[in-house]
Amino acid sequence: MFICPKCRNSMTLPNCSCGYAVPNFDGIWQLSDAPDAVKSGDDDLYIGYEEIGEAYSGNRKYIIEETDGLVAWEISELTGKGVFLDLACGDGCLTLPCAQNGTKIIAGDISNKMLGILKVRAHNLNISLDNVTLCRINALNIPIADESVDTVVANSVLHLISNPQKVLDEIHRVLKTGGAFVCLDDAPGEQNSDSDDNFLYYEIVNNLYNKYWELLERQGIYPKKYSWKFDREDACSRLFASRETRVIRHRGRYETKLSDGFLPRFLGRGFSDQTDVPKEAHEVVTELLMKDFRGRYGEDFDSVAYIGRYSDILMTVYRK
Repeated sequence: MFICPKCRNSMTLPNCSCGYAVPNFDGIWQLSDAPDAVKSGDDDLYIGYEEIGEAYSGNRKYIIEETDGLVAWEISELTGKGVFLDLACGDGCLTLPCAQNGTKIIAGDISNKMLGILKVRAHNLNISLDNVTLCRINALNIPIADESVDTVVANSVLHLISNPQKVLDEIHRVLKTGGAFVCLDDAPGEQNSDSDDNFLYYEIVNNLYNKYWELLERQGIYPKKYSWKFDREDACSRLFASRETRVIRHRGRYETKLSDGFLPRFLGRGFSDQTDVPKEAHEVVTELLMKDFRGRYGEDFDSVAYIGRYSDILMTVYRK
């Protein structure tokens, strides 16, 4: 069901009839030799999280969030005994709970680092990857044969690619007739947080980020966001045969400490606008900031928590 990177014909891993053997790096099939990111030039641009992957999830890699488990259940039901393609799977936030459900999965990402974190999470959580095929792939040129998979999720990736229409065309191509492209959004109408509860949290985060860039800009280093606007609804309505929506009910409150979410990602250069910040400059600035903020807010300022309310999840299912 895969496409050979060399001859472009259908193949079964690991060997193609043309004689090419797909390399395997630490359990990850190398089905693309595309760069981890393309930030300039005349071709399609995109960013991957190879450089920031380790910090991207904060301490999330040690848990499966309740929201992800609820979404995974829906995806597993849609997939049935078929194949789920988790495109740009990242650290496995959907792959792992779907694997727990027994779903057959192709987990693909441009970043070997992110796929490696997925493996670590699976080990830490004692989740078997027997039904999961880990692949380094480029979403702009998915190395999977036509009409091969039953469901696809491309969560939090289309806005990171300058030509998202090409990704959607590829998703449509690899889906079986009647297959589902699943998109996820917060359902409107539910307040996610109480500003009074989170006043100190926002004050620290905003001051920290603003001061960070103020110090870097003195050195001639400026933030650059790699993100492209895209009307998903318009593009999908023209491409897919039908559309349905489901609401996954999710209520309750949660708390996320700075030390578990924002800080490890920030200190690890885990935000997309930090990808071009030189490591040495980043380390010097953040060391100064941590000393300053401990003096300003106390030694345990990283224990300040964001208090939120879960939103319902709006699941849009486009059918081929």
